[in-house]
Amino acid sequence: MLKVGVIGYGYWGPNVARNFQALKETQVALVCDQDPGRLRLAGENLPQARLTQDIGEVFQADIDIVAVITPVFTHYELARQALEAG
Repeated sequence: MLKVGVIGYGYWGPNVARNFQALKETQVALVCDQDPGRLRLAGENLPQARLTQDIGEVFQADIDIVAVITPVFTHYELARQALEAG
């Protein structure tokens, strides 16, 4: 089972997370979003997932996949941090 960390639970986040959750090989283990309301929604849809507003937790978590679902201008920095974290 591959554990997925989702960064961003805005417009596309729920769709991407749902698709990962539907695969038998993956489970959404962590969701990070700055908006508390979006995290509440993530908690309702993904009760097994840890929720955080702290991006640093994503890069320290025991996860296998990081899905960056944020505005495009943030992708480079977040992807770089994910790669550097392994």
